[in-house]
Amino acid sequence: MLLDQLATFPKDVQETFQRVCNILLTSNFIAKDKKDNTKYYYFVVNYKQYFDEFFQILGHEVIISNELGCVQLKNSYNPGNLRLKKEETYVILILRILYQEKLINTTLNNTVQITIDEIHNKYQTFGFKRKMFKTELLSALRLFKKYNIIDNLGDMQLSATKLLIFPTITQLIPVTNIQECYSYIMELENGREEE
Repeated sequence: MLLDQLATFPKDVQETFQRVCNILLTSNFIAKDKKDNTKYYYFVVNYKQYFDEFFQILGHEVIISNELGCVQLKNSYNPGNLRLKKEETYVILILRILYQEKLINTTLNNTVQITIDEIHNKYQTFGFKRKMFKTELLSALRLFKKYNIIDNLGDMQLSATKLLIFPTITQLIPVTNIQECYSYIMELENGREEE
């Protein structure tokens, strides 16, 4: 077994392997363009066969997208899927829409930069019956930061604060047509039960 070989590796490699496994189990994603993820992304790329063997035992699959610069831990059995509140669902779908809209102007990598104000503006374009409270938005953004979907470049309580949206969002919401996000938002708003 490859994992037996891992035990013969230097201590720092073993510790990094453990750290990365824990990140994947808690966050599901590693984004190469996120400063504190870069070295872990390349570590997974270099030791993928060991991660495959380890996570296969747990019924998970490690997926590397070199094109997007991200690693995803996919659970084959889906028992641990995160259930989002309605407002969190709106926010993640709006982030996905903004990501796609801004990606056109991105040249260096697949990471997109927006402001918190842009989330508010997009939310308002839907004409929702209810205004999103600042605390709800902050809570949702903190949650998505935990899962390496976004990162903030300042105080998230300020509307001018910039956020980075990582390409991991395309793994989370793999739509082929962004219109699907618009449709799903309208279905939720019109009373469809969250899935």
